[in-house]
Amino acid sequence: MIERLWITVLADDAVAKPTLIAEHGLSMLIEADDRRILFDTGQGRVLRCNAETLGIQFAGLDAVVLSHGHYDHTGGLAFLVQACSPTAIFLHPAALQTKFSRSNSPAHRAMGMPESSRQALRAVKDRVVWTESATELVPSVWCTGAIPRVSPGAPGETRFFLDPEYREPDPLIDDQALFIETTNGLVVIAGCCHAGVANTLDCVSALTGRTEIFGMAGGLHLGQATQPQLEASADAISRRKIRILGPCHCTGMQAHSHLRVRFHPLVRDVGVGTRLEFSEA
Repeated sequence: MIERLWITVLADDAVAKPTLIAEHGLSMLIEADDRRILFDTGQGRVLRCNAETLGIQFAGLDAVVLSHGHYDHTGGLAFLVQACSPTAIFLHPAALQTKFSRSNSPAHRAMGMPESSRQALRAVKDRVVWTESATELVPSVWCTGAIPRVSPGAPGETRFFLDPEYREPDPLIDDQALFIETTNGLVVIAGCCHAGVANTLDCVSALTGRTEIFGMAGGLHLGQATQPQLEASADAISRRKIRILGPCHCTGMQAHSHLRVRFHPLVRDVGVGTRLEFSEA
């Protein structure tokens, strides 16, 4: 099990320090004892700059994980492959599908992985690991693979499609989260929670046989949630007795406020430059 776990936010929709740059997207450096894993790469516009400002080097990464195939989580992959040639890159095969979001302006809004990132994956195809099911990245650090949709999905899922004509809905089966086995308990790291907060937490519990989760951080995809949907997601967090909660990226201001009111002592402010430590202290 991991004794020391830190997460440093390198790309997010907000900044925690004025010298850093925000963008709509997510990237987190996970330091689990002596292992270093990059979870998502943002759009690619701020990853290098923020890492340099924070004094973070990408050389020697043990793994890169892509939570799903949207541009705001995969856009920095080309830079990363060129900068450090990671040992292994973990993603679900469906992350390579074309992806669109319904929008009135422009009519066809592409949401998928940029071509530069696809080319980068092809260049290191011998190091790509497909994660259709739960996969261990390094000892005690896992990605869930595809998350079963038992409870209703996260709000806003009806606007995602696999074609520009909006005929084929995107089930986003590539959506996956990380779970880390620490001496304090399980920690879950989510990219966007497209599968839904409840489904994501239930999946981790089913995979580990453990009902309690010590901490959770990342995007919770609640920006368009109704009040009942917010309550259901908050109830799922409460059932798992989560003690550290770091919502960011696509969580949304209303949902963030709701979670802060309900779980005030547990919620951490998260933005680019935030360094979360998952400990009992």
